[in-house]
Amino acid sequence: MIVRPSTSEDLPEIKRLLDAAFAPSLFESTLVELIMNRTEAHHDWVAQSDSTIAGFISYTVATHDSAPIGWHLAPLAVHPEFQRQGVGSQLVTTSLRSSPLKDQPVFVLGDPHFYERFGFKALENPDCPYDPGNAHFRALRWREPAETFVVGYSPAFHLTAQQLEQM
Repeated sequence: MIVRPSTSEDLPEIKRLLDAAFAPSLFESTLVELIMNRTEAHHDWVAQSDSTIAGFISYTVATHDSAPIGWHLAPLAVHPEFQRQGVGSQLVTTSLRSSPLKDQPVFVLGDPHFYERFGFKALENPDCPYDPGNAHFRALRWREPAETFVVGYSPAFHLTAQQLEQM
């Protein structure tokens, strides 16, 4: 299994992987397609087994107002045929060690037990707009500021939700 940056040529296989991993949701594949086709900053990696993409991880900019404050890890997906084999852990570990992420705060909304293994910690501030009470919202390398605010996500998250509502 190798972990490498994704390319635009990987997009069709990444979309199939996301649709299989998150079935029946199309949100994740629609989101990633929108992100990869826009000019906004993002970093993506794939885990490849032979010629098959077994896993995918993406990072988009996290903001306070419009100022960048770090990265959002979303989505992370492993094809069902490759789950429970360490592929997701390998994607997280490799991507967090690479530039430009290795020294930056990273936020994630997901299974607390999984992400805490990599050093992600619960936080009170900022608030996550998708997780009232921040029960599943975690951060790595984040110092909580005194002021309370709602962390911003890439516009693609909002556009994707709007696109799916119109379908």
